[in-house]
Amino acid sequence: MNALNVVPPEIGCLTELRLLDLRQNNLKKLPMELCASTDTIGTLTPSARKDSTISSRLVNTFAGSLRNLIMAENQLDDDVFDEIKYLSELRILNLSYNDLNDIPSQSIRCWPQLVELYLSGNELTSLPSDDFEEFSLLQVLHINGNKFQTLPAELGKAHRLAVLDCGSNSLKYNVSNWPYDWNWNWNTNLKYLNLSGNKRLEIKPSLPNGSSSARDGRDLTDFSALGNLRILGLMDVTLTIERIPDQTEDRRVRTSGSLAGQLAYGMADTLGKNDHLSLIDMVVPRFQSNENETLLGMFDGQSLSNAGSKIAKYLHENFGHTLQEEMKKLNLNSTPKENPGDALRRTFLSLNKDLATAATQHTQDRSISSHRGSAAPAVLSQADLRSGGVATVMFLQGSELYVANVGDAQAMLIHSEGSHRILTSKHYPAEFHERQRIRDAGGWVSRQGKLNDILDVSRAFGYVQLIPAVQAAPYVTHVTVKEQDEMILIASKELWEYLSPELVVDIARNERDDLMRAAQKLRDLAMAFGATNKIMVMMIGVSDLKKRANIRPHRVQSMSLNPGAIVDDGYAPAKRVKRKGNGVGDSVLNRLDTEIAAPEGEVGIVFTDIKSSTLLWETYPEAMRAAIRLHNDLLRRQLRIIGGYEVKTEGDAFMVSFPTATSALLWAFAVQSALLEVPWPSEILTSILGQEIYDTDSNLIFKGLSVRMGIHWGRPVCEMDPVTKRMDYFGPMVNRTSRISNVADGGQITVSADFISEIQRCLETYSESDRNGSTGSEEEYGNDLVAAAIRRELRSLSSQGFEVKDIGERKLKGLENPEYIYLMYPHSLSGRIQYQQQLLQNEKAAAAAGEQPASLSQKTKLSIDTDTVWALWAVSLRLEMLCSSLEGDKGKTSALQAPETAVLERMKQKGGEVTDRFLDRVYLDIEHTTISLQVKRNKRGVFRGFFFYYILLLWHAFTIITF
Repeated sequence: MNALNVVPPEIGCLTELRLLDLRQNNLKKLPMELCASTDTIGTLTPSARKDSTISSRLVNTFAGSLRNLIMAENQLDDDVFDEIKYLSELRILNLSYNDLNDIPSQSIRCWPQLVELYLSGNELTSLPSDDFEEFSLLQVLHINGNKFQTLPAELGKAHRLAVLDCGSNSLKYNVSNWPYDWNWNWNTNLKYLNLSGNKRLEIKPSLPNGSSSARDGRDLTDFSALGNLRILGLMDVTLTIERIPDQTEDRRVRTSGSLAGQLAYGMADTLGKNDHLSLIDMVVPRFQSNENETLLGMFDGQSLSNAGSKIAKYLHENFGHTLQEEMKKLNLNSTPKENPGDALRRTFLSLNKDLATAATQHTQDRSISSHRGSAAPAVLSQADLRSGGVATVMFLQGSELYVANVGDAQAMLIHSEGSHRILTSKHYPAEFHERQRIRDAGGWVSRQGKLNDILDVSRAFGYVQLIPAVQAAPYVTHVTVKEQDEMILIASKELWEYLSPELVVDIARNERDDLMRAAQKLRDLAMAFGATNKIMVMMIGVSDLKKRANIRPHRVQSMSLNPGAIVDDGYAPAKRVKRKGNGVGDSVLNRLDTEIAAPEGEVGIVFTDIKSSTLLWETYPEAMRAAIRLHNDLLRRQLRIIGGYEVKTEGDAFMVSFPTATSALLWAFAVQSALLEVPWPSEILTSILGQEIYDTDSNLIFKGLSVRMGIHWGRPVCEMDPVTKRMDYFGPMVNRTSRISNVADGGQITVSADFISEIQRCLETYSESDRNGSTGSEEEYGNDLVAAAIRRELRSLSSQGFEVKDIGERKLKGLENPEYIYLMYPHSLSGRIQYQQQLLQNEKAAAAAGEQPASLSQKTKLSIDTDTVWALWAVSLRLEMLCSSLEGDKGKTSALQAPETAVLERMKQKGGEVTDRFLDRVYLDIEHTTISLQVKRNKRGVFRGFFFYYILLLWHAFTIITF
């Protein structure tokens, strides 16, 4: 992922280029010179013959070599087809998720070697019918997520077509009208056909005497001609035909809707390069005939060379019935009381035990009674049992969520503020506890991290030859779904290998109104990023659990209506209009909700700043360059998710505004929490200013850059900047906000009394208990959308909890009157209060003691004096500055700067204890810089041997002193 706006035309001169990957950029056009020789540009005359002109333009370009062109998730329009039509050797073309509206005629014919074409997520309404020749090599066509109403009959001429995904369109036509519209019966090589999400499509029986209802006496409304079919998606499609293909261990047919009971549901999958089915989904909307229970599962089996996975089919058939049996056996009187998580664990173990004993025959009672479908239950052979599979199962009972898994199919809970929680374990054999368990069971882990050099996972079903080293004892998680939780996602291994959790969250939330489209986009992007194996994505919305709980009120023992309760309109996500083709120069931000309009009138303004950033820049210039990018990306991402407006930045400081006080506070909390999850450069984490700090309960409260924030609520002067065309704010309100932020220390959020008053007014106005008795008026907040947003934000703030600490009246620089200042923390970071109070007490104690020099901790195991520690620290600082001076471009080095020793001197003079942990960090600093210098020496050859020998001696001497 980059942020390219323009592709350099010189890339076209790479005459041997085979793959060009331009995905996830901000491209709107491709240069015409990309496929034309720069030597011939400007020399062509109008009188030249067309063929010779084209031939001359293609000289010395990659037009004759390029095989794969990936341009997914950009902003390309229809002109791109003219810009790439001369790439006659293309095999794979991916233009998914751009701004395409129409494919010009003859475009597809320009690529006679094309095998895979991806056009998902655009605005296409038609395909060029004349481009599908009978000799076409096309095998894969993805056109899902567009606006197709019909498909041309000529698509049937693509006889090699094996994968066709046209889901989530607007298809509505008579499938029997074969002379004019496409019918699947002519593409007999289809292995994957997805029509799911076309809610207007109806497949109905052919008229018995209709002139166009049949061809050669064949019924064109069934799927019997597709003998190679492995996956058939008909979710949300209206079916009035009688004949639907049976399900087997090598075929999956989906005919349900995009609702699991009352909860939104969506899924997407692909076979990848596999010829057989081995990944099966399970959806039981009303488990045990209970409206408030839902069972979802994903079973990923190892397919055999000539068939699908019978292990996956066996688990799919038997899991629900076995879980019901185990639920009945729960001991509710035990201490602690057993819950569905225990039933899930026993179900996993029970099914694996059955697999271990069913060598040549299946367990008759269980398989037959639990079987869903017309095909015979799976009969397991020795070959099947020597294979195996992984599974992730989710059981939702009311608002209580239980997730169990073995293997590497992962589940994620996505929150409305853009954060997430992983609910599963990957069960990698190389993990410390798993490695020890495997060894105790007589197994071993190879250098490649595989169990007995065979399995990538340590826990799975089957693989009887590896028992007990491999087992099916699941990892079980219990979570209470809260109001800020939006959806649950389960995905197979391949998706997580190509998409980061943050990217998954952004895409899922951006498409949260249609989970079918969301699942398809995640799968499509994984393929665009290089995934070639099987993928499955399952998503279920949980924001409507409150509605589901009330669907049958006669089942509850009592019912009451509180007029002061918060209404459910907060569950409907606020839609923001997307401005396609007018995005900012950042593909991550373009993927998120559009930036809100600049708030006016009464607004919340937040100032942020990084603590000791100047010192960090002077000490770690290269690391800070990367750290600032991570910092800026995080703040801007949270602005889009929560709904704030970026006013301006000055250096590493941000000024942002919000339409409500609740959104300003929610953003500040989200940023402070997310800063702990950022993968900061190692130099930052090993420094005094960025080291990890834990509270007394072992909760992480500081890590990496420390950001201070100040928030104020009021009515500033709003004025559009004539140069930047962005809203700016002026006046005393802005001055006060700036001064309030200056009071904060790193990691603190200081707020004004006016801001506290506004938060209190929101709480009173939208109280769950007594809304009518509030002192405020809802009309003060404008229209219902603003009121709904405040309620939604209050629910999120309430679920995470927060603390307010009055730090008293402060005289702020430049202001006449003193200001009452408060500190606010989310509960998860409340340990910062005690930690910062302790720091303040230490500073006061040191000042009272006359600023005694620092001393070694009484708990240290070392026998060295503090002067040696300061000398070693000074050496590490000098080595760091030496590394920084060698970071110039093209082998050039910058002038060697003196090390920044302000922190060192302050610690020496201010007092305190030098712990063993601090000494470990100094050691790591010297180790990292020494290795870095050695690498640079090998690459550049600019160091003399005696110099490096001196450095290595220092390192060796330090090791002796420390240990």
